[in-house]
Amino acid sequence: MARFRFRAAAALELRQQQEQAAAATLAQEEGRLREIAHARDEVDRTRADARRAAVTQARAGTDAAAIEWHRNWILGLGVTIVRLTEDLERQAAVVGHAEQAWREARRRRLALEKMRDRALRRFQQAEARIEMKDMDELARLRFLAAAADGGGDQP
Repeated sequence: MARFRFRAAAALELRQQQEQAAAATLAQEEGRLREIAHARDEVDRTRADARRAAVTQARAGTDAAAIEWHRNWILGLGVTIVRLTEDLERQAAVVGHAEQAWREARRRRLALEKMRDRALRRFQQAEARIEMKDMDELARLRFLAAAADGGGDQP
């Protein structure tokens, strides 16, 4: 029996590698997105804590320099939050592009796998037809041999 050979096996392997690379890139970019989101959330919590601390100090009575320092620190944290939010939006766009690239690579791989599966089915059907022809030929030969043996006894 012949062995099945998919002619585009090298292309399928390349598509699998491309999909794996795209998935790795996507995972890396999603990780970066989570890092930025975590950093922004941390700065936001720090700013909330700083506001509470500033209110507590102001109520307890502190000098104007400390109040001004807290205000400037809180404003700086706000600027950092804005910058991180912008970074987060940019990174979300990068993740979107990486996800699209992964989906495209996956679609291409699946298309080649579908072609391989169809070719394998056709090969198996052809093999089954050949086997059936061989069995039919064997049955015909046995019938002819039996008829030849039995035909000599009859007048």
